[in-house]
Amino acid sequence: MVAKALAEPLRVQALDVLRRSDRQVCQCELIALFGISQTLVSHHMRKLVDAGLVDVERRHKWAYYTVNADALKELSAWLS
Repeated sequence: MVAKALAEPLRVQALDVLRRSDRQVCQCELIALFGISQTLVSHHMRKLVDAGLVDVERRHKWAYYTVNADALKELSAWLS
C-alpha cells in the first residue's frame, strides 16, 4: 500500500513538504503550493493517510497534516 501511495509524484512531493516542515501543514498551504483544487489535494493526502505515512488533524473546514515519523523511519530503512 505504501508503494502504491508513493507511485504518484505529487504525493512524493507532498510527503517531502511535510517531512521538511517543523509544524503541521494546512491543506490550504498545499493547495497554494501545488496550484491544484482542494478536492485533488484531499484525494492525494487521503492516499498518504491510508498508507500510514501521514497523520491528519481536522480543524473546522481545514485539515492539517504531519508526517508519521515511525512510518518514515520504516520507509527509509526499507529503501536503504
